[in-house]
Amino acid sequence: MNIPLFFISYFLLSIFVFINSSCTKLASDFDSNSSIGEITKTAEQAHKKKDYTRAAEMYLKINEFYPYSDSSRAALIKAIRSYHTGAQFNDLRATAKKYLELYPSDENSAFAKYMVAMSHFEQIIDVERDQGATRDSIKEFNELIRLYPNSKYSIKAEENILIATSQLAGQEVSVGKYYLNKNNPLSAIKRFNTVIHNYKNTPHYPEALFRTIEAYTMIGVYNKVEIYAKILNKEFPNSEWNKLSLKLIQDYDIRVN
Repeated sequence: MNIPLFFISYFLLSIFVFINSSCTKLASDFDSNSSIGEITKTAEQAHKKKDYTRAAEMYLKINEFYPYSDSSRAALIKAIRSYHTGAQFNDLRATAKKYLELYPSDENSAFAKYMVAMSHFEQIIDVERDQGATRDSIKEFNELIRLYPNSKYSIKAEENILIATSQLAGQEVSVGKYYLNKNNPLSAIKRFNTVIHNYKNTPHYPEALFRTIEAYTMIGVYNKVEIYAKILNKEFPNSEWNKLSLKLIQDYDIRVN
């Protein structure tokens, strides 16, 4: 009887998968009798296979079985890196915080704090949605700068704070525009003023000025239009927002001294 080649190939593939899976060690396969070298070697193999979560879990076993040792300290850092590479943000945050609890003044403490902040920062979503992760990242980055001012990660933290702050400003402008479209200029003005007063150093500042002019025009408060139009014209004379402002003022025949 001739067995179709397809079935033979499928059978051999099934055997290969079974053997391969049966040889895959998990963190639970190790105990206190396992050596650091054995666990580390298996974790490194998992990492090479891009099985980052499994690798991290095995590194954590070193910390469990050999606490407060140099190997344990190094393993925690490797676990942090593995969770970060695998985008396991909750586990990343928990492991980095654990490191900071154990070694608050260690040479890798600034890195661990940076990873706590990054666990929030890398979950920042578009400006149309909730910005809880954005605010949490700013908080953690600011703490990093305060606790480890001379660390190289403080420089990165400052850069990421600017990005996160711009994200918050973008959301305020987005919500303000929503209120304008819903013919609610007073609520819109509150949002735009938040950007004007709190996020002046972001790219959204000139648009917030124009949108404020737009909102005050809608309710006919032209003295406010004049105030913000002068600011926009002075600070961003060549911007597209200033051109739109000048056109709006012309269309409504508003006098700006």
